[in-house]
Amino acid sequence: MLPLLSHERPRSRAGACAAAIVALASLGGCAKSCKNDHPYVPYTIEPSASAAHESDASAATEEDAGGGAFQERSATVAPPSLAEWTVDGVTLAAPAGRVFVLGLVRDFDGDGKKDAFAIVRAPEKEKSAPGELVYYRGKGSDGAVGAAEAIDGTADLVDDESCTPRARLAQIGKRSAFVELAVSCTAPASGASRWVAAMIVDKTAKVHMSALVYDPPGSAKMTIDADGSDQDGDGVDDVSLRVSLEGGSAPFEPGPKVSAILRWLDRPSGLSRDAAATEGSLSSIAASAMARAARAKDAPAVPLFVAQTRALYRAICPEAGAPRFVRKVGAATMACGHSRALEEAGFAEVRAHVTMGDALRAITALDRAQRPPATKSSARFAEAETWIAQVAPAMTTRSIRAVAAVPQVSRGRAPSWGALAFEPSGKLLVRTGAGVARVDPEHGDEAAADGIAAWKSDVVSPDGGMQWIEAYDPCDGIALRVTFAPGGQGSLKDVVLPIAPPFGPRCTSSKGEPAAAIAVAWGGSGLEAVVAGEPILVSPDFARGAALQSAPEAPFAYGAPRSPNGKTRVVPTSRGLLVRGARTALYRAAELDGTYATQRDCAVSDDGARVACVRNGKAWVGTWDAP
Repeated sequence: MLPLLSHERPRSRAGACAAAIVALASLGGCAKSCKNDHPYVPYTIEPSASAAHESDASAATEEDAGGGAFQERSATVAPPSLAEWTVDGVTLAAPAGRVFVLGLVRDFDGDGKKDAFAIVRAPEKEKSAPGELVYYRGKGSDGAVGAAEAIDGTADLVDDESCTPRARLAQIGKRSAFVELAVSCTAPASGASRWVAAMIVDKTAKVHMSALVYDPPGSAKMTIDADGSDQDGDGVDDVSLRVSLEGGSAPFEPGPKVSAILRWLDRPSGLSRDAAATEGSLSSIAASAMARAARAKDAPAVPLFVAQTRALYRAICPEAGAPRFVRKVGAATMACGHSRALEEAGFAEVRAHVTMGDALRAITALDRAQRPPATKSSARFAEAETWIAQVAPAMTTRSIRAVAAVPQVSRGRAPSWGALAFEPSGKLLVRTGAGVARVDPEHGDEAAADGIAAWKSDVVSPDGGMQWIEAYDPCDGIALRVTFAPGGQGSLKDVVLPIAPPFGPRCTSSKGEPAAAIAVAWGGSGLEAVVAGEPILVSPDFARGAALQSAPEAPFAYGAPRSPNGKTRVVPTSRGLLVRGARTALYRAAELDGTYATQRDCAVSDDGARVACVRNGKAWVGTWDAP
């Protein structure tokens, strides 16, 4: 089961940039589905062999870089309001109108003379601007340096007096340093929130690699560690970043910390991306997640971990559509390419849901496991289908009968109650333009259903005050949403759901992109629905959207994918018609193969033996063996 989550987020139909990087490290914390009275003990995702080698590398001397891989040598913090400052025997003069924030002194170019990087800032911007990076080239063995050389990079950052500045400067290699200039804003702001750069010094200082980082409100915390070690043994510092993502805010459950290695190798033609380092990080995580997915005690945490991994991939890789980490300087591409590890992580999620007995979420996870940029392995897909068969065996129909009555189906984006409903007797009701018809599934007799009024298609709250009008992707790269409109006076209610949008080029429509949605029931506990294949529950006050844990009590509504007694549900999926009641099974028929995902307005009988749906404007009813 997935956790119930809380909180509403502000409505936004246009996109802010989204989320960051790719993964390795620890899987901490458990979804609320692990039960609050049984605390979850975090476990560690073992790193890949290459990552372990980096983590366990013996410490280098301070002269080399201040430690092993990702062992930064931090800069010295300047005393307040100094325009002239002596650091490690070197006297630095700040540019006119600036004071020092941080300073880092070292012989970066190997000529025996101390050089320096420094962060400087205008005094009046102390509480809002992160500062500027400058470089001082060594002039003599007595510690003399040249004038400050400005290195621009913060022009694209958010400029807002309400934001809090942050600066970081460190040595990461024999001849390289890393800088991070950032602002933290409490209110939504347009623009990048961080500029990060690896600097390398030869005859002068130059930007080796730089990027802008976007931190949308409520996004998971992203941290970046840098290493300038020579990875390919050519005597020149390369650039490695370990990007980590941790936590997050409602409606998503805060995710565990995951990390990835991003690496660029210095070549005569410029930096060259080492995509294998990133893929290796992902492969390590996917393998560990798969191993835990089959264990009942560990499976509940795996979907959350995989979701965090996918969020990281989305944030670092442009193929996913909404990167938070965007290259600014240099020709080396950020593209990650097709990922086998991403596919494996998806299969781990499938396996975990099977272990927990959740067939619908397992099928939804299988549908997205091989979506680009994930690779496609037919053998692995076939294996995953056998897992699903353990919790939802396939049932073959005894008969399929076409219905002559023409169903009156709704049009447009608004979710609706369907045109079909079963009666407790097992007869099928069909809403038509002329009224309601009654169909005998066994003999095929059809006649007017006297005394049964045609029900409305509008999905309206029990008090009649609000109508569900859409489910959509707002093109922000973060989460899907649902919208409700008042029947009279009042304002729209927009509720964010714990469902990430699919990978791919980010949509740009001002109205967003519609998401598949099925209304299931609306009672005192709120609206039960299936959005993009995920069961959700919207609270009665529209304050939050949550992953549905168990079906709440609610009155039967004509046109709902529920049996009249409320004990059985049917949902069309890519693998078949999933029926959940006394048993869970995938209903299939030769006549329906290839069309399951396009069936709509499905209904199911009390005994679960009959299902009816609409496709291409025509209704049919089928009979399967009763449980």
